[in-house]
Amino acid sequence: MPAKLAKNKKIYLMIASHFTGMEKKDWLEQMPELKIIADLEPVLVFNNQAADISPTVWLKLASEVYQRLDSAIGFIVLHSLDNLLYSASALSFLLQNLNRPIIFTGGLLGYQANKNLEVRSNLINASQTIIYQVPEVTLIFGNRLIRANQALRLPDESLNIFEAPDNSILGRIDFSIRIYDRLIFKSSGKVKLTQNLNSKIEIIQLSPFLNLKNLSRQAAELNGLIINAGSYEHLPQDLLIILEKITTDLPVLIWSKKITATTFMPKNIILINQLIWETAVTKFFWVLSQTDNLKKIKELMHKELAGEFMN
Repeated sequence: MPAKLAKNKKIYLMIASHFTGMEKKDWLEQMPELKIIADLEPVLVFNNQAADISPTVWLKLASEVYQRLDSAIGFIVLHSLDNLLYSASALSFLLQNLNRPIIFTGGLLGYQANKNLEVRSNLINASQTIIYQVPEVTLIFGNRLIRANQALRLPDESLNIFEAPDNSILGRIDFSIRIYDRLIFKSSGKVKLTQNLNSKIEIIQLSPFLNLKNLSRQAAELNGLIINAGSYEHLPQDLLIILEKITTDLPVLIWSKKITATTFMPKNIILINQLIWETAVTKFFWVLSQTDNLKKIKELMHKELAGEFMN
């Protein structure tokens, strides 16, 4: 059953995508059915293409949400598909001990909402689901409520654009709304806002063309390094030699689908293979804003903070 909520509280529609030819309030006027469901107030956070979103926008979005927590029953973030998983995953770390639902939604076809039934449907589903007070950062694209920091984009453009492990599908919207309370990530304590992210981090893709000489030179200027090892089962020997030298001072995260903890590598390496790529990246950015202690960084990367680890 939905939680009992104060009647005067709002759902804030956080707009983080480009609008064309229409003011945000006029845009909502084209969907009168939303007024019946919720007291929806639009907040413009970012009005460029989502492909241009950066960590600065994540920080602004988190701050705008934090400022409105006391007057809100929840938040809907309108966001097109580019960079969406980065934005949603980042928000799950920037707002610790979250006590309000934040639902990301949007559509494939842009935001001429009066003509786009997909966006209408997703907004209606999100507005109705807010009432059930799932205090996590989630997605609704179609008829499922999905934990955002475990979501995977599907290659085909079906009703449900994203998928997730069974224990991260937190609800379904069919003829009624079903919320799976046992799967909700529980946190306690006061909501904490992170107001900065460490940006001196380099991200590289492991490939036969990787210039290791450049990597050695770059390391001295960095606060962190992320290596996307993809489906590699082993790290190149020359890379291991470099990592042995630089990881005495530099936190290095290896994201891999195949490499395991039994594979030989320098002891300070942070191996991550139970997070989706976008979550691994945004969590590392967040962790490096909390501490520069190598041991503590490794501990935090392996600690569950927002239901992010895939079983």
